[in-house]
Amino acid sequence: MVVEWMSWPGFATALGGRILMAESAHAETLLSRLDPAVRAKILMALLALVLAGLGLVVLAWLGGRRLRRIAGQRPVSTRPHENRWYQKPLVPHEPESSGARDPE
Repeated sequence: MVVEWMSWPGFATALGGRILMAESAHAETLLSRLDPAVRAKILMALLALVLAGLGLVVLAWLGGRRLRRIAGQRPVSTRPHENRWYQKPLVPHEPESSGARDPE
């Protein structure tokens, strides 16, 4: 190959183009040599893997947002509530009516 004076990018492009053309003429990818049914299964498995990864990223992102909201809130008071239910009578006493019970 006779190389005339040219710049380095021009030489690299010309050399790279010739190498790629030589390789693509007789080489096939592994995926293209497979049976179409097997190729579809492999591509669907890769798609499922990518979607599962994206789902995990979205789940982590939403969890982080929720955690920031929780962390930004004021803490709930830990004082015990005044439960006075045990001091109330179980049977409320009725007010005495004047005419209901006459002693006489």
